[in-house]
Amino acid sequence: MKRSIPCIFFLLALLAPALLPGQQPGFPSGNRGSSSSARTGKAEQNEIELDTFDIFYFFADNPNQEIPFSDSTLGNYFRQYDPVRKRDLDYRHLGILGSAHQPIVFEAAWRRGFDVGLHQYDLYMTTGDELPFYRIERPYSNVSYTMGSEQADGYTTAQFSRNFANGLNYSLDYKRITQFGTQSQFPNQNNRNTAFTNGLRYESSNGRYDGFFSFAANTIQQEDNGGIRREPIAQGQFSSPSSAEVFLGSARTRHAHREFSYTHYYRFGGGQDSIRGTRRSYTISHQAVLNNSTYKYHDEYDVAQDSSFYNAYPALLPDVRGTRLYFKHRKLENSFRLATFKLGRSDEEMAKNQRDLLEVGMVHSLHHIEEASADTTLSNLFLTGKYRFNPSERLRINLYGHFGLWANAGDYRAEGNLFFDFKKVGSLALGAINQLYSPTLMEHRLYLSEQQIYRNDFNKTLSTTLSGTYTLPAFRLEISGRYHLLNNYIYFDTLGLPQQTGIPISIAQLIIKKDFRVGNFHLDNIIALQQATEDFIRLPSIYSKHSLYYAGKWFKVLDVRTGVDLRFNNSFYAPYYNPVTGQFQLQDSQEVEYYPAADAFFSMRVTKFRAFIKWENATAALITNRLFYQTAYYAHPSSVFRLGLKWRFLN
Repeated sequence: MKRSIPCIFFLLALLAPALLPGQQPGFPSGNRGSSSSARTGKAEQNEIELDTFDIFYFFADNPNQEIPFSDSTLGNYFRQYDPVRKRDLDYRHLGILGSAHQPIVFEAAWRRGFDVGLHQYDLYMTTGDELPFYRIERPYSNVSYTMGSEQADGYTTAQFSRNFANGLNYSLDYKRITQFGTQSQFPNQNNRNTAFTNGLRYESSNGRYDGFFSFAANTIQQEDNGGIRREPIAQGQFSSPSSAEVFLGSARTRHAHREFSYTHYYRFGGGQDSIRGTRRSYTISHQAVLNNSTYKYHDEYDVAQDSSFYNAYPALLPDVRGTRLYFKHRKLENSFRLATFKLGRSDEEMAKNQRDLLEVGMVHSLHHIEEASADTTLSNLFLTGKYRFNPSERLRINLYGHFGLWANAGDYRAEGNLFFDFKKVGSLALGAINQLYSPTLMEHRLYLSEQQIYRNDFNKTLSTTLSGTYTLPAFRLEISGRYHLLNNYIYFDTLGLPQQTGIPISIAQLIIKKDFRVGNFHLDNIIALQQATEDFIRLPSIYSKHSLYYAGKWFKVLDVRTGVDLRFNNSFYAPYYNPVTGQFQLQDSQEVEYYPAADAFFSMRVTKFRAFIKWENATAALITNRLFYQTAYYAHPSSVFRLGLKWRFLN
């Protein structure tokens, strides 16, 4: 019976192509993003410190590289429950938890193959590749709940993992955002986002075969008000955000993604040699992914409510009865990889660690887009390669590359990272990325209410990024420099339509992190300076984050942190989010002004229980004559309180 399990999944993977129709080449393409790059930010958030209960997690794309997980301190990210702020460099959003987002500090895109081009909710979703699997001895669960200023506003997360007999392990990751309040946010701004991902791992008794099956269901439901047309009254009984006037009164967006994935490996070699130590391991692996996505936007046109919005964007109202966007995207992807590596373990953490890795593979994706009068099927084929070399703790080299054939012939990405550890004098990390990628579906064409709004024949975009980071732990100092060069960059103009510029755009960035500590008092700082050579990309030239807090232990058992978080940027013409196209676009009407947004907080931890309370946007109690904006026309509500709780269970 145990041997039949991998055979059954191999047969299912081979039969799966019959679910989709044949190929019709000749369509511009790109990709949704890299799970590995998406996990980079998540890994930075975990506090790598030893705890009383050893937990190691890994991902299906490489089960031989483990990461130690700990929940032993309050950390800098515990109180930052919002995914757009649970990172060093924040994303901007539309003012409330769960809304569309975009990086404040420019980041290069990660692309491979066909891409729909709707990424404004990526941080709220979890794909199968992003589901962590755990190496544990006892059942593990981690549950949190954050409540907003109204009972209808909440954010629930849960992670669970348990071992079963016969080499089986089950893992679950759940996230639910609900913003249903009526008084503390602006009209037609409610949302509910759900990410439910679970998986089953099977490991054979001899350790040669690993299989990972996962199912991911991500659903985004948004009310779209198009921004604030008239701000609420500043004072009096009608001063709540609900009294504001907005551009759209009934617009809605719904994205639904359902993904089935099976990844399996057969390993040979390895083991211990009495003379040479650990022998080299070899793996052959296959992954099959079936993804079904639906994208929908609809708005019943109301002359009194919606005319000011559609007068500004006349192309987005092809029918006076209203605007409707609807299409489906189905993807079947198969990848095959051959890899060789040597395993090691950290003496302190006892986590699996690859000393080196050489991997070659190929990825075939079959895409079918069902759209009004424009059904399309296309195939992507990419050759891939990875190389990792860690001769010592003081030197690490990572290389990655892919090259596209068929519908994406010529698309490529070449990426390299080099890390030097100079011990007492710090460490240096260098990186370089060069990639060529095709336009997305949303950049190529758009159908609204079954009518074609535009169809473009854009060239591919060439992107180059160079980066370097010097870290000096003794002085709590980190300095990073980045340089981006973009050719044939595609953007959305002030009319909400995609355009391509033939002018090269360069972006220079300097990011400084410096922390100070005097006794139990801390001052953590991040300052990002950036400048673009052309106006097609609009960025704040300064974005700054600061945390002043007290951290200590009360009554010998209670860990506490209390203080103030501050963030601000200089004034600039920030992008506007257009809910019809789902894109952040240029605008020349509203300048987002400098606003020092401060959050007061208190957080505590007792054994496995943690809690925090935040007074968000406390600045509004002092600055009463204007609102806090990060995205044009989308203001943050006035001061609100958030209460967060988190429990960790070991059985």
